[in-house]
Parts: sequence; C-alpha cells; structure tokens
Amino acid sequence: MRFKALRRNLRISILTAFSALLFLSFALAGAAFNITINQYIRSGAIDMLDEARAGQYNILELLPPENPLLWFMGRQPNLFRANLGSFVIDNNYRPLNRLATDSAHDIAEMLRQNETIPSTVHNLRLRTQNHTYFITSATAFPGDLERYTIFYVNITDLQRFTRSVNLLLFYLACLIWLLAVVVTGFLAGSLARPLHILQNFAKRIGSGDFTPNAISFTSEEFEALNQSLNHTAKQLAKYDNDQKTFFQNVSHELRTPLMTIESYAEGIKYGIMDPVKSAQTILDATGRLSDMVGDILYISRIDNITVPTMEQTDLNILIQEHINLQRPLAESKDLTIIFEPTAEPIIINCAVSYMGRAMDNLISNALRFAESIITVQCRRVGDRVLIQVTDDGPGFEPEILPHVFERFYKGKNGLTGIGLSVVRSIIEQHKGTATAENGDIGAKLTISLPGNL
Repeated sequence: MRFKALRRNLRISILTAFSALLFLSFALAGAAFNITINQYIRSGAIDMLDEARAGQYNILELLPPENPLLWFMGRQPNLFRANLGSFVIDNNYRPLNRLATDSAHDIAEMLRQNETIPSTVHNLRLRTQNHTYFITSATAFPGDLERYTIFYVNITDLQRFTRSVNLLLFYLACLIWLLAVVVTGFLAGSLARPLHILQNFAKRIGSGDFTPNAISFTSEEFEALNQSLNHTAKQLAKYDNDQKTFFQNVSHELRTPLMTIESYAEGIKYGIMDPVKSAQTILDATGRLSDMVGDILYISRIDNITVPTMEQTDLNILIQEHINLQRPLAESKDLTIIFEPTAEPIIINCAVSYMGRAMDNLISNALRFAESIITVQCRRVGDRVLIQVTDDGPGFEPEILPHVFERFYKGKNGLTGIGLSVVRSIIEQHKGTATAENGDIGAKLTISLPGNL
C-alpha cells in the first residue's frame, strides 16, 4: 500500500520544528533545574540534620524555653540555618518543650497519625498540611528510650522558590515562543517569497517562455539557483530556436530533391524527357533524399545514442570500401576520387557501421562541392590516426567555417550542418576530433583518432 507524503506549508513546518526545539530546550532546562535544586535541598537538609544529630550531646541546654540554638549552625549555609529547628517528644508523641512551635506540633501529630516509631526516624521527608520537612531523631540522653530529640529542616520556602522559578520559566518560554512565531513568520516569508518567484519562473520555462528572470536575490543560495534557471532558460531558448531553424532548413533541403523527382516523373509521364536519363536523375535525387532522411533520423536520436560493440578493423580497407560505394555517383558528376592509404595496415577498434557512416558523410560533402578531384588520405602521425578529405571546390566561406560542424547551421548555399554534425558526433564518441579548414585549393576536413583506439 502506498502512502502519499504529507505536504505542509513552509511556515508551518519551520514553526513546528522551532517550537519542538524550543519546547525540548526548556523541558530539558526545567528538568535539569528541578533535579539540581531538589538534590541541593535534599543534600543540604540531610547534611544539616546529620550534623545536628551527631552533635546533639554537645548542646548544653536541651529544654530551653525556645528551640535550642545549636553551635554548629554557624558552619551551615544561611539558606538552611534559618529553617533548622528541634524539639523533644516522648513515646506518646507529645512535645516536651515548654513553648513548642507550631511546626513541632504538626510534625508530632503527623508522626502519631503515621504511627512512626520515633527511634526509627532518620532523614525522613515528611509532608504536613501546610509544610514539608526533612526530619531525623536521636535519643535525648544516652540510654534514654522515652524521650527523643526531633531535628527538622523546613523546606517549604525552598519549594515555593522552586515553583516560582518554574512558573517564571514557563512564562519566559511562552514569551520566547511568541517572539519565535513572529521571527519564524518573517523568516519563512523571506524564504517563501523567493521560492514562489523561482517556482513561477520554472513554470514559465515549462510553458515555453524562456525570458530570463531579471530579479536578483540577496541570498547566495537563491541567487545561485536563479542563475542556474536563467542558464537553463537560455540553453532551452537556443535549443528551441535551433529546432525551429532545423525544421525550416530541413523542409527547404528536402524540397529540392522532391521537386526534382516530381519534375522528371512528370516529364516521363508526358513523354517530353528521355526516360533513361530521367530515371537516373530520379534515382540520384532519391539517393540524396534517402541520405538526408537517414541523417535526420540519426540527428533525432544522436543525444542518446550509444556506441555498439567495438571491432578491430583495418581503417584503410574501411575507407576504400566506402569510397567504392560513392564512386558511381562521383563518376556521374565527372569527379575523380583519389585514395592515398598507408603502406601498412592501420588496425583500430571502432564501431564499423558508425565509422562507415562518418566516411560516407565526409565524401558526400566533398562530392557536393568538388570541381574535379577529391583526395582521401589516411596516415599515422605519432600516436594519432589522421583521415583527411580534400576537394578542389570553392572552399568554405570565412563566415561559415566556424559553423561547419554545427547541427543546425544554414549557410548561403543551404543546409550545411546535418551530415557533418553526424560526423563530429561519431568521431567524438570514438574520442577523436573533427576540424575543417580551407586548403591551398578547396576545403579540407580532418579527422583525428587515437592510434590505440
């Protein structure tokens, strides 16, 4: 079973996360404070009671009119000194001090209700109706099992102080949470606004509007994303324009052989043209049209194409085979193709069908512009293998030369980039390079491949 992810508003997400972090922080701080203060109260009270119990026999007067003043209290913290008291009770829980305090009566009554044996009271936490104490007992005199001195520390004020601090922490947490809501709202807004702008920009790109986003962001991250989207929009605009140009040029380029086929077919139909010569012209136009369609189909998948399994082949033989395929067309145009191979075989690993396609396109390009001779050379130069195709035609015009291998470029004489762009793609897949230049006479196309390919 698949569950759809819960989508939440950015502000709510940030506020929830911040609130959870704030709550956890204050909860931990409160817990740490309460544990620490309670441990402090307990240890301070018990230390005071233990010292009082241990030093009770040093007290000169056990039954003064008021609570006895213990000599050792001066060495304890003032916090506990003010809350330390003592009184004497008998086995019936009756205070024996002449002026017993209310605390003494409360403690004695609570011990009686709980039926607590006085001799067993040792560092006991005792809660009465209005106060909380730590108490301990000791025999009033050595061997006296009928009277007991009860020492107590009243921690009620300390507990009230702890509750006050906890309440203060709660109010402080609420105040900070309210401030956090305001700050988080502002922060989330400062994050959401650029995101909405970039989201709308991305939608514009998706709808075909590639106009760059002129808005600049103060945040480095958002500005970097904005620049990336602008770059993407620019690339897509160029690609879209190239696509339109490509189809316009292709439609023009396809129209020429189609018109030739149509014209000569009509001439044969009406008997105004020689059928043999017309048929040859139609075949030539059909061949050119077939080559163009093949290049167009290759272009349509060229970005995702993968090189098939490499095979060892003699490059001299491969070139010779494809020259032989082009020779009938060359002879029909009174053109001569001269091949200058190396004396030794040039064995390389390559995708034979793809490399043959590249050679066909190189020679076909030369056949279109040559006046009389096309020369094909293949040789090793260091660790590279060079293939050069030259013709004695007019050469490349200076403004066209930098764009010869561009896929969609259109020169003065029509589409120039389909076949040669296929050549460059194939050669680059074989980790080589393709260059174009004007030689002493005509154009020169050079393919450079790794010698150990």
